[in-house]
Amino acid sequence: MSKPVTIVCVAGEASGDASCAGLIQAVRQQMPDVRLWGVGGRCMASAGVQLLYDSSGWGAVGVMEALRVAPALWVAQQNLKRRLAQEPPDLLVLVDFGAFNVPLAKWAKRKGTKVFYYFPPGSWRRYLPRRNDLPSCTDCIITPFPWSAELLRRAGANAHFVGHPLLDRVRPTLSAEQFCKQLGLDADGLRIGLLPGSRRQEVHALLPVMRRAGELLAEREPRAQFVLALAPSVPEETVRRVFSGTRIRWRMVQGMTYDVMAHSHLLWCCSGTATLEAAILGTPMLILYRGSLLMEIEYYLRKRSLHLTFIGLPNLIVGRSICPELLQHSATPQNISALSLTLLPGTEGHRQQREALQEVKSLLGEPGATERAARLLLECLNANTTR
Repeated sequence: MSKPVTIVCVAGEASGDASCAGLIQAVRQQMPDVRLWGVGGRCMASAGVQLLYDSSGWGAVGVMEALRVAPALWVAQQNLKRRLAQEPPDLLVLVDFGAFNVPLAKWAKRKGTKVFYYFPPGSWRRYLPRRNDLPSCTDCIITPFPWSAELLRRAGANAHFVGHPLLDRVRPTLSAEQFCKQLGLDADGLRIGLLPGSRRQEVHALLPVMRRAGELLAEREPRAQFVLALAPSVPEETVRRVFSGTRIRWRMVQGMTYDVMAHSHLLWCCSGTATLEAAILGTPMLILYRGSLLMEIEYYLRKRSLHLTFIGLPNLIVGRSICPELLQHSATPQNISALSLTLLPGTEGHRQQREALQEVKSLLGEPGATERAARLLLECLNANTTR
């Protein structure tokens, strides 16, 4: 009796965890007996991956934050290498998380392991860094943007654009009428969706600002109602403490993020994958970010070297400002409230942003990306030779 095929998967943040889980579910439909273990979060665990480490707390923004988790990541990487050496898998699947996964890919290739990279880091960029190791340390790369695949192929990689997997899973579960009824909202009122992020530092920095911005906006727009989509990593008590005593009409929901995005008239959205999800649903947004002073200094020091004109994915993808970005000291309650008035339904700003978000969505390809990526994974797995 032949031993089962073993695939090891490594993802380091919430978006990678969800993307890898979808890929694994599609693979298991074709290969039900596959053995899966690795590093990830609750989505991958639910998809059948036996976790060596839970990476839910590994998310970091910038070098300063990365230093906080670096010791734990180094220990985890050494233990993971040890396990991989003891039990070589048939395929190593890596998802984004470049600081951890690219060195792991190079190590694995030297050991003769096939490497399948799903979502190469920085794939939204319209250029490749001068030093790019991915062509030499991977057997197959699946990238969510067409220009990324072209750049990687020119550099010698076996790279494929299959569409963006978010197109397969970003959809509401309720109608607007059902959404309002379930949350006790006035269906004729103005709905503002609040997405303060999933990382601890993001949430603590943005929540008080969002509360005060909501109070200011409600003074100008009495019909305003606010719905906060709570990430699983954020305790409810954190939010209730910040919003305690406010007079604005607000609700907090969990597990309904896409409904909040789809059925809000405007979103106040922390920079990250959520901005691209909102773009797919076509909801206008303000992109917000506040972090520590050290992170602000780092951002400005690295801005030129990284060619960072924007930080929001919709703006990065089209190469121009379509969603206003308020960062650090610019993300004040006064600025958020004032800009929101220019983006409400009926305004020219609202109409223009909705049109531009359709352009963003069109650049992501067609639905079915997850299944197409799974087919390429199986082809890589069954290939007789490695690169």
